[in-house]
Amino acid sequence: MTLNTHSWQEDKQLEKLDIVAQAIIEQDCDVIALQEVNQHQDSPVLDADISSNHPVLTDNYGYLLQQKLIEYGYHYQLTWDFVHQSYEVYQEGLSFLTRLPIVEHEVIDLTDNYDVSYWKHRRAVRIKVAFPQGDVDFYNCHCGWWNDSEYPFEDQFNRISATFSTGLSFLLGDFNNPSHIRNEGYDYVLQRGLVDCYEIAEKKDSGITVIKNIDGWEENSQALRIDFVFSNQPVSVKQHQVIFNHDFYPVVSDHFGVLVEVDIT
Repeated sequence: MTLNTHSWQEDKQLEKLDIVAQAIIEQDCDVIALQEVNQHQDSPVLDADISSNHPVLTDNYGYLLQQKLIEYGYHYQLTWDFVHQSYEVYQEGLSFLTRLPIVEHEVIDLTDNYDVSYWKHRRAVRIKVAFPQGDVDFYNCHCGWWNDSEYPFEDQFNRISATFSTGLSFLLGDFNNPSHIRNEGYDYVLQRGLVDCYEIAEKKDSGITVIKNIDGWEENSQALRIDFVFSNQPVSVKQHQVIFNHDFYPVVSDHFGVLVEVDIT
């Protein structure tokens, strides 16, 4: 599953966090990639064993979600990696939650001369997870826009793809490049050999993950598919379903999430 959580910018945030936890349990998720996982810069440092490139604070959304899952009797390993300062007082990052062993964890800078105070500076995170069938790489991506003059999507994706191994990889996240626009970011990803799990799914819905103007898309007035799960190899995708869209679990963010069932045997 992938979800841009828009955390601590939501009304009734803790109620919505609980909805996400229940969905993870009920949908039997192995790996969850979360973007815009925030913590307030003035919160106390958490003394916990979490894989991270930066101190994790007590109100970290990913940590609170992990603790909610534990409260319900489900144990997921957590990573949280700082990306940049956000909404003036928040530290924004990327999180993975997985119930499988993590054997590698890598932070990938997507821009040069990294400045954490600049919101356009971005990172991606890769984890290698041990499935019974073999190791699989998962990338957590929150990318910029195709036509950004400072930090174009093309360069960011090239930095991600430079780290690909010959093994199976999945790229999850908010790519900020709509699927319906030709000859831009979405097509660029496919031209580089990746497979959109939505396109090959045996069962799927509309795939739409944004239906209004949101942060980063202030002028938007149409339905967009900008949150994806890509694979670097053909796989058997049983189902691709939008989640947290009111029809399938309540809305919890300004993005809907994506739930994908893949057979990797």
